[in-house]
Amino acid sequence: MAEISLNSDVTTKMLGDAGEHYALSQFIFAGRACAKMPDCWPQYDLAIVSGDRLISVSVKTRSETDKWKSGSWFVFDERSVCDWLVFIFKKKDGRVRSWVIPFEVACENANTYTSARKDPHNREISWAKLIGDRLKTYEDNWVLKYRAEAAPVADEAV
Repeated sequence: MAEISLNSDVTTKMLGDAGEHYALSQFIFAGRACAKMPDCWPQYDLAIVSGDRLISVSVKTRSETDKWKSGSWFVFDERSVCDWLVFIFKKKDGRVRSWVIPFEVACENANTYTSARKDPHNREISWAKLIGDRLKTYEDNWVLKYRAEAAPVADEAV
């Protein structure tokens, strides 16, 4: 049977949906009751049951391209407040890396507003910050530990 490749046909919508489903499965594998919200749900993509309340999670997905280093990294709107942000990066070789970060920690580590910005509410987190000392502890943090003490991750260039 011939190998089928969808790489050239994957749209940004498909990539975003794949990221949401990936995060959903990882949370469930980690023992968290989780559900995907309907498409275009405001502010967040997933809801996780925690005691008597729901935890809201927004998922941001990027894939490696030939020009990935020159583009902005993970972008999120600071007005779309949620409890946790999940940043998923799919490498060219198919490997996936992900960070599950409290919203307020993501805001503290994202770029800040300047008058030169076209959209002052869009915040960006760079690759260097994700693999840096503070945020690397949130890699694969599917159990939602605040300031998770994860095993050290090698600082590798993508």
